[in-house]
Amino acid sequence: MKKYWQILKKYKISLLACPLLVLVSVMCETVQPMYMADIIDNGVMQRDLSVITAVGGKMILISIVGLIFSIANVYVSSHASIGFGTDLRTGLFGKIQQLSFFDIDRFSTASLITRLTSDISRIQQVIMMSMRLMLRSPLMLVMAVFFVVRINLELAGVLLAAIPILGFSVFFILRQGFPFFLKVQQKVDQLNEVVRENLINIRVVKSFVREDFEAHKFKDKSESLRDTVIHASNIIVSIFPVMQLVMNLSIIAILWMGGHKVMTGELKVGELIFVNYLGQVLMSLMMLSMIIMSYARASASSKRILEVLDTQPSLTDTPEGMRSTREIEKGEIAFEKVSFRYGGGETDVLRNI
Repeated sequence: MKKYWQILKKYKISLLACPLLVLVSVMCETVQPMYMADIIDNGVMQRDLSVITAVGGKMILISIVGLIFSIANVYVSSHASIGFGTDLRTGLFGKIQQLSFFDIDRFSTASLITRLTSDISRIQQVIMMSMRLMLRSPLMLVMAVFFVVRINLELAGVLLAAIPILGFSVFFILRQGFPFFLKVQQKVDQLNEVVRENLINIRVVKSFVREDFEAHKFKDKSESLRDTVIHASNIIVSIFPVMQLVMNLSIIAILWMGGHKVMTGELKVGELIFVNYLGQVLMSLMMLSMIIMSYARASASSKRILEVLDTQPSLTDTPEGMRSTREIEKGEIAFEKVSFRYGGGETDVLRNI
């Protein structure tokens, strides 16, 4: 994270501004159902048009304020995340330039291309989501719970019971899907390797009429990537039906209990707008699950990027080699007692050249 912070600190003003922008936006959104309840109880039920007009005007004004702050947050987060991605890509490319041929072969050219493109794009996306949604989700959850407790503590108990069930379900499902995210990136590497090799050697392929062979090889890698992505997606998308089921059962329970309280006079009709806060809780939990899922995929990409950034080049300019006595004068090159072995080899294939 220290390596990323060296880049992120350039955008510290944006990082500090986003929480304030998100807070105002969430407050504007979560207060709306309370005004809606006021319109129903004191406007519609009392047949008072002035209350409907006054409260409706406040709702419009609050919505406009929330919209302005949301747009500002989108602009600030986009500027910071895209700038971060550009700087990280530049730094990673500079690191690759320092690597020796041996180091590049160890990573493979296709893998380095994937790390420079899709892996960095995934981290850039997570930075953007963090600035837009990571703060928004818990804030909306807390604000929604605050308002439902304020309306009716007994009904709030249904919601408070549903949240741990939802949280555990999301955690369990995502945990099952984590191992597949790294596999997906590895499959992308393999596919890129086939494409790169084919395009670089396209003249050889055509000369020996090997188009069908290359197409079959590409198809195998592409289908392997497809199967891995489908497997990971099938696990992750199961989050949403589970969340929807729990929330629908909660809504049924609240409407049944709330309807009974309305008939006995313990609760006003407008306060059944309580159900709207369930939608906000569901939305915040869905956003959290999306963020966690994106973090899981980004963690695999981050591991691959840091693997390159942390690599010490196998060939470097040593202090001894940079001494003035080592300066080349005539441009002559001499090999004396030079040996060579392949990476991972146990014996030298060339000795004392």
